[in-house]
Amino acid sequence: MKKAFSAHHTLADLLIDLQMAMQACGVWDCETPTLQALQSQEPFCIDTMSFEQWLKFVMIERFRVLLETGGTLPTRCHISPMAEEAFKDKPQESVAILVRCLDLIDQHLSNPS
Repeated sequence: MKKAFSAHHTLADLLIDLQMAMQACGVWDCETPTLQALQSQEPFCIDTMSFEQWLKFVMIERFRVLLETGGTLPTRCHISPMAEEAFKDKPQESVAILVRCLDLIDQHLSNPS
């Protein structure tokens, strides 16, 4: 129980860092996707929304629900490479920080200690 509790708290902290990195990169204030867009079955909802929309309204929201309910966290995660591609037109210093936040989330979920 204590281990799961700690994993949830770590993820909560990482999500706060991700939000701040997205704000610094200028990708946090994005349009809310439609309900239809949220129904996409494609990875990252790539067919219906931008990557920043997916991060904010799908990934972060799903993680928040898991944190609030004490749900089981995923055991595999590999999101940062998609961010590198999606944000290649943004200032690279900001993107590097954002990608680092996603790397830490990827590592935390893929290598639970």
